[in-house]
Amino acid sequence: MRQIIISGNIGKDAELRSTNNGMQVSNFNVAVRQNRPDKDGNYGTDWFRCAVWGKRAQTVNNYFKKGSHVTVTGTLNISQYNGETQLSIDVSDFDLPDNRNTNNANSIKRNVNNSFNNGGQSIDISDDQLPF
Repeated sequence: MRQIIISGNIGKDAELRSTNNGMQVSNFNVAVRQNRPDKDGNYGTDWFRCAVWGKRAQTVNNYFKKGSHVTVTGTLNISQYNGETQLSIDVSDFDLPDNRNTNNANSIKRNVNNSFNNGGQSIDISDDQLPF
């Protein structure tokens, strides 16, 4: 299985539709800036077509808006269309954009921070216990 994780910006609002048998699918494009500039110093952009199926399609449709930064995980599909390589992703997991609900996002950040603070006491770790 070809798994891929991409992080980029939504090119336009997600589009929700239903198949003939009632299954919902939300489609959107993610633009990912290339790491290296070309000979003129310009950075290129790779575009990925993404699809989310089922109940989560409505969530994507509600929150994935043009310009939002997202991270998605999924199965990479590669095909040819009119002589051009097309990359698409069947999304299996995603992070909602930060602009969706700041109260919920702040709650998540507090929970993460609290899980590492040891009640305000320092944590004694030797170099032998570090994984690197």
